Amino acid sequence: MSYKHNNLMAMRQNYWNDIDSAQVANEKQFFQQTLIEHQIYTAPSEDDAKYLFFSLPSIIIVKGYALGFKHDSVQAMIFKHIQDNKTVLQQKSDIKIQFRM
Repeated sequence: MSYKHNNLMAMRQNYWNDIDSAQVANEKQFFQQTLIEHQIYTAPSEDDAKYLFFSLPSIIIVKGYALGFKHDSVQAMIFKHIQDNKTVLQQKSDIKIQFRM
């Protein structure tokens, strides 16, 4: 794994493991609601939201950290990622994480 990959994976894990932040809790619910709205799952669990989060391309993770995952521009990228990977997300198949900065 590359240095960049290790840092971004640490960012993903630190974010997801943050149980003290109200913003993170709210954004986790946003991920679950997004999965419903895009008809990926009818009743997504937090693990389903985690699967989506960890599948997001690096550019979304970086911008989400900077602006918040509910920011309009970040949401647009998340929605496009879901559209582009709908079948894979529904099947919970492996998604190669994209690194593009």
